[in-house]
Parts: sequence; C-alpha cells; structure tokens
Amino acid sequence: MNEFILPIRVDIHDVDYNGVCRASSLLRYVQSAAQAQLNEGGMSYNNLKAMNRAFIISRMRMEFDAPVYPYENLEAITFPCESRGYSFLRCYQLNRGGKAIGRAVSIWALIDIEEKSLVRVGDFPLGLPLLPPLDLTVSHFRMPAELGRVGTYTVTYADTDQNRHMNNTRYADMYAQFLPLDGMRIRAISINYLNEAPMGDVLTVYRCERDGVFYLRTVRSDGKVNSEAEIELAKI
Repeated sequence: MNEFILPIRVDIHDVDYNGVCRASSLLRYVQSAAQAQLNEGGMSYNNLKAMNRAFIISRMRMEFDAPVYPYENLEAITFPCESRGYSFLRCYQLNRGGKAIGRAVSIWALIDIEEKSLVRVGDFPLGLPLLPPLDLTVSHFRMPAELGRVGTYTVTYADTDQNRHMNNTRYADMYAQFLPLDGMRIRAISINYLNEAPMGDVLTVYRCERDGVFYLRTVRSDGKVNSEAEIELAKI
C-alpha cells in the first residue's frame, strides 16, 4: 500500500474536561503523520520555504467513530491521492487495535511565496506513492442564513504556528468554545479555511443549529470571513 504510518500514544494533556481526546488533538496526530512523510521526502517546512513554496490548507473533513481516551495507542495513517489543477488531495485514518476509528480528507493549495501565486499539481510532483482516496468527500456545505453572533475569539500565541497565524488544527478548539460539549464530543467536523487569522486579531463568531448540526462562521476584524464550519456532536 505504501501508506505512511506514525505510532501515537494519547497524552493526558490532549483530553478535554470530559476526559476524551479533543478533536484538535486527533487532527494534530494525522497531520503530524503527513508532515513526517513530507519530511522523509525532503519537503520539510524549511525545505519548502527555501524553494519559495508553502502548503496552505483549503478545506477538510474528519469523522470520529468512537471517543479516544488518554494513554491509548493509535496509528495515524496518511497518504496523498491523485490530484489535479491547484488542489492537492490527502487522506488520513486513525486506527486503534487495527480498527479504523477516524478518517479524514483535506485539500491543500501550494503557494509560490515570492510570486504570491498558486502552483499547479503537475508542476510540483511530490515523489510519493499516490493511493486511491478514502470514501469520504470534502463537500461544499451551505451556511444557514440565520447565523447569530455568539461572541469573539482572540487569536493568541498558543493558537499560532511559524507563519504567525492560527494553525489549522486549532480551529476545532476555537469552535469548541461555542458548543455545548458537556458529556458530548465532536463526531464530525468540516472546515472551510477562507482567510488566515493572524496573531492578535479578534474574530467575531457567528453560530446556529439546524437539525442537530452546528454551523459556525468566524470573521476577522477587517470584515473578511476567516472560516466556516459544519459540526456534528455525539454523546460520550
């Protein structure tokens, strides 16, 4: 198969007040596997930067079939898929005891930092095995019109990465601040990353619930939409 596998042991610091692993931590596990695969292929963050290239996430969806608890041993599995145009497709899976308990798919754009332009898939071969995608799609969900303002969120040091904007895995934690998570967990999450959230910016958060599904939108202080999300919860 030639998928990339990274062993993971769930840390006590990765769980929330319900005692289950945060969605952000699970996202970090699979993306750590992806970065490890890129590193082995000579495409570390610094190597890409030296080539004036950077991967930017556009959209993702992840589904969690079961809660994950501290000190459990997992396997984070990832692989790139056949892609076209300007969209690099990558899939992920989380296994526990040889059984899949989570899976995800994400779409990335490759940016020419110097030219501030997109790089076509065909112009940047990854040199990695391309496997068939999982039976999971990143759908274009429709945001309801009845979104209401529920508060603000300040992007802090703890949220940011080397680019000084909110890391994509931290968005789930931001949304969690505005969800009824007592005795609940995030079962599925879809995110559209529209404009990066720089450190220090104050985002306005809008939310509504429709048929048990929560929709959230965050807007930057300059009025640009930062992100949109569709989230399903499940009882623990």
